[in-house]
Amino acid sequence: MRRSKWQGWNAWILPATILCFIISLTPWLIMIWNSFFNVSYTKMTSGKFIGLENYREVFRDPSFLVAAKNTLVIILVALPLEFILGLIIAVFVSQHIRMRKFVVPIVTIPMIIAPSVVGLIWGLNLNPSFGPVGIWLRILGIAQDGLFAQAYTALGTIIAIDVWQYTPFMFLLFLSGLVGQPKEPLEAASVDGANSWQTFKRITIPALKPIFIVGFLLRFTDLYKIFDTVWITTGGGPGLATETLSVLGYRVNFSYWHIGYGSAMVMIIFIISYLASLVFFHTVVPPEKKID
Repeated sequence: MRRSKWQGWNAWILPATILCFIISLTPWLIMIWNSFFNVSYTKMTSGKFIGLENYREVFRDPSFLVAAKNTLVIILVALPLEFILGLIIAVFVSQHIRMRKFVVPIVTIPMIIAPSVVGLIWGLNLNPSFGPVGIWLRILGIAQDGLFAQAYTALGTIIAIDVWQYTPFMFLLFLSGLVGQPKEPLEAASVDGANSWQTFKRITIPALKPIFIVGFLLRFTDLYKIFDTVWITTGGGPGLATETLSVLGYRVNFSYWHIGYGSAMVMIIFIISYLASLVFFHTVVPPEKKID
């Protein structure tokens, strides 16, 4: 007797699947709905349907353009640094087997700390009044008021903190690829007389390409929505020097309570992230390897 497709384990996971869809989609649909209305908890006349006016206002907002520029700078600087440093450390450690059990646990410590805690750690350490690093920098005359107090150093400090925390993630990702790489192609290249650089360029790099793509996408999405470290250390300041898209979206929605305008802003942020990931995926991944 043929069993129904809903019998067995399918019948058990269906309610949970439906519940997950409801929990995930309901806030998103509410956000889309609010983006077409003048919804604000600080105005008595809120609730009027205004169509796409919120979306047009976002692109005219100087704060949004500054936040987009800051986010782009963080991505363009932090991502290549984490990628290159993680690859260099992974290559070095993969060639010294005895070092792995000592290096890996130490190097990965920053990665396992919550971003909010990382923000507190560096916010305290870089404080020019009582932070060890901040006092040392003040004595040297590098940052009298602290690195977070100056617009030209605050964003660079945020980038440095992110590189410190997430380079270990790229390191572990690349190390797993190097350790799991087949030895036969490497041995064949050695027999043919290829040097270390030729072997790395012609064999190792192409073999690690799928891992490079995964690492890039994961770090791109994380950097694009960076929030915790910025909010804890600078709150987006001084001025708008470290204001990112996520910080601005949070501020508009939950500090100013402009829910309609904030919903439109968050929707635009989501669309930009989705399109950027989609373009990268279709540009880098070969057609025969794309998932249908």
